[in-house]
Parts: sequence; C-alpha cells; structure tokens
Amino acid sequence: ILGAPALTSSCPPGRPTTSTCPGDENATCVSNYCGGCNAVWYGANGRRAKCFRKSRCPPGQHEVQCLIDPCEGATCSAYPNATCIPDYCGGCNAEWFTTNEEQVQCEITS
Repeated sequence: ILGAPALTSSCPPGRPTTSTCPGDENATCVSNYCGGCNAVWYGANGRRAKCFRKSRCPPGQHEVQCLIDPCEGATCSAYPNATCIPDYCGGCNAEWFTTNEEQVQCEITS
C-alpha cells in the first residue's frame, strides 16, 4: 500500500551503531532496517563509502605502488552488484565484496 509505513525489524543493542568503516574514517553511518539490521556508510561526496578496504597489510606483505587502480574498469560478471576494492598488499589486486560485506571471487573483465 502506497504511503503505509514500512515495518522495521528490531536490532540487537548497539547494532548497527557500533559498526565501523575502516576504508573511510570520515564516512557517516545511516541505519537501514530493510531486510534486517544494516549499517550503510556514506562518504562526504554522498556516495556509498568503501568500507571494506583493508587498513594495513598483513605481516610479510608490503604495500606496493600501482600505476593504475586494479579496479579501474573492472567488472564482475558472477556478482554484478559486487564492489571492487583495490588491495595493494603484496601486489596490485582487486578484491570483490557483496553488499553484505561477504568477499566473493570474480574473474576480472574490463
């Protein structure tokens, strides 16, 4: 019914308000109760923030400088709505994540 209020699910205490966005420390969290209890992060530009970015490299891997962003022009046919996050630890790598923050494997196509 148009104009009817949406039913919201109840969230456990502190969720999603206690989640963080390691990829963008200045992002703003907005609670989204559609389909569950979700935190949606937005950057200063109003677009969804890239929260999945790793904050540092694991031991034994050094951050490298890449000539181009490994995600530039990349698409994931298996998960078309997945977000590509560049990973510069040990190489120029593209990592893919669903909206539920689940990492998925993609064949990179440009």
